[in-house]
Amino acid sequence: MNVRIKIARVAVGVVVGLVCAFDAICPDMAVAMPQPAQPAQVHWFSWGNEAFSRAMKEDKLILLDLTAVWCHACHVMDKMTYEDPAIITLLNSRFIPIRVDTDQRPDIEARYKQGGWPTTSVLLPTGESLFQANVVAPEDLGDVLHQFDALYKDQKFDLVRRAAGVWKKIHAARKARVRPTGPITPDMIEQVVQIMQHSFDEVNGGFSDAPKFFEPQAIALAFRLSHERSDRNLKGMALLTLDKQLGLLDPIWGGFYRYALQADWTQPHYEKMLNIQAWNVANYLEAFQVTGDARYKAVVEGIIQYVDRFLSDRIHGGFYTSQDADLQNKGGKGPSLAGEQYFAFNAGRRFAAGIPWVDRSVYTGWNGLMARSYLKVSQVLGKDTVREFALKTINRLYRERYRKGRGMAHVTRNGRPLDFGLLADQVSFAHALVEAFITTSEHGYLEKAKRLAADMVAQLEDRQGGGLYDRPPGGASYGLLKFPHKPLEGNAQAALLFSTLFSVTENQSYQDEARRTLQYLLGAGRALPIALTALAVDRFLHDPIHIVVVGSQGSEQAWALFHEGLRLYAPGKIVRFLDPARDSLRVGEVTFPSDNKPRAFMCTNLLCSPPVRKIHDMEEALVRLQEAISQSKPLN
Repeated sequence: MNVRIKIARVAVGVVVGLVCAFDAICPDMAVAMPQPAQPAQVHWFSWGNEAFSRAMKEDKLILLDLTAVWCHACHVMDKMTYEDPAIITLLNSRFIPIRVDTDQRPDIEARYKQGGWPTTSVLLPTGESLFQANVVAPEDLGDVLHQFDALYKDQKFDLVRRAAGVWKKIHAARKARVRPTGPITPDMIEQVVQIMQHSFDEVNGGFSDAPKFFEPQAIALAFRLSHERSDRNLKGMALLTLDKQLGLLDPIWGGFYRYALQADWTQPHYEKMLNIQAWNVANYLEAFQVTGDARYKAVVEGIIQYVDRFLSDRIHGGFYTSQDADLQNKGGKGPSLAGEQYFAFNAGRRFAAGIPWVDRSVYTGWNGLMARSYLKVSQVLGKDTVREFALKTINRLYRERYRKGRGMAHVTRNGRPLDFGLLADQVSFAHALVEAFITTSEHGYLEKAKRLAADMVAQLEDRQGGGLYDRPPGGASYGLLKFPHKPLEGNAQAALLFSTLFSVTENQSYQDEARRTLQYLLGAGRALPIALTALAVDRFLHDPIHIVVVGSQGSEQAWALFHEGLRLYAPGKIVRFLDPARDSLRVGEVTFPSDNKPRAFMCTNLLCSPPVRKIHDMEEALVRLQEAISQSKPLN
């Protein structure tokens, strides 16, 4: 086999460009694979000091397997390649094999994932990438390992020199970075709308051809803009997509599969991920609010039932990460079945065969995402059990994982919180805390959100170049973890969080943080997550509707007004409960009157409705407010 391999990615996004034509330059490398007796297994190392110390001490290259417990292709490669006797011997004797779970270490994933899972990388002993591929057959991986082992022995000095040169360029670029400035205008939103309209699949829904992935932010943006502009076209795009992607919904247990290979949402990859369930709960709940169509409500309830049954720690609180695509026979009992076979069964046959494995890891970011979706369901559908489980989860994770000045830990192992301060965790969990405050009117949740936001800014903000890093500095940073990474999606979510905190607290510092983060995003010069960034820009430019209920905490009527305010549809709305006995009645420039009877007010930053005393009058008052906004006229 003649192999021509480009030596790629000595640092993220950098191609070194070394090419070794092994058939011409180093013909002796293609040696026959040895056939020793099979060892038990590959001796995988965890990412950390032991693995890198050994690699440098023994002067060996590293084989990095970036995998995921739910990943079908990863299972295939484990069986096909990493159980091959020759590969096992080669890795254990001449390499340092490191295995990293992508969900456990998103910071490593952000720097090493190339194309998908698994990502198979050959690294220098110091962790820079020499070669990357995805699923690799044993004979091909054997060739690659032999060739790079020989290449390293023959050209080590040159490889190390080139890696050092790339790091030197990175450090120079970091020193020269300048924070972007400039106005934030709606122009970007209009550009995104045009892109969405151009790329929309008018037959199958969605905003791409095959394969079809969920695009929850695009649907949320379409709903928001259609509401602001009374745009039926955007609303239709969102609803058609939601209708068509029901092809990925498990008709037996509920819950959505991960994605579809075909443009018509067929030929699924059958993994069920917590984040995908959370996104779809939010999207279909909004579709129900927009249309009143009970079909969308049924989808939401089906997802909740699936998550409650398979992905929840009902006793302690917390959401599990994923369920496998395949039924794996790991103990010699029962069949091993691929997803397309297993998920075609009815409920009885599924239970008879067994249940695909559930990863019971509880990761902070995805838990924040799902807890927030659960809280929104409780607001709209009035489901107390859903509300209580979301709050139980939030309370548990904050108690176990928050440390002042360090933020939230990513996960807990054997009672020990690990990996503090990751951006995605902080943003997602702070969003959930704000939603808990809006849902309950308990100020403790808002205080926790503010504390978390302060820790996040202190640890992660790039004060020279703008934006937020994905992980705090310091600690042992091996390989490409030394590369300072500012994720665009995480920054867009952070901008949304800061804008929401500004709306809730009237603290100008949050508005300033949102502005700086958006200026970084818009000036980053990289391909943006367009729908999410447009949502963040729209949120920054448009103050949301505030529904303010003034009344005693002991008044049933006041709480009834409050819960009706939670139920009403106005994208991004803020609902407040103000008790004159405990709260200031001043919000921004408005001081609300107090008397003996509870009342609700519908407000923007410029005007408020007359007081509303009856629940059934609230929706009409909200509609009149929205009409006044669109026509820029005062309310009578």
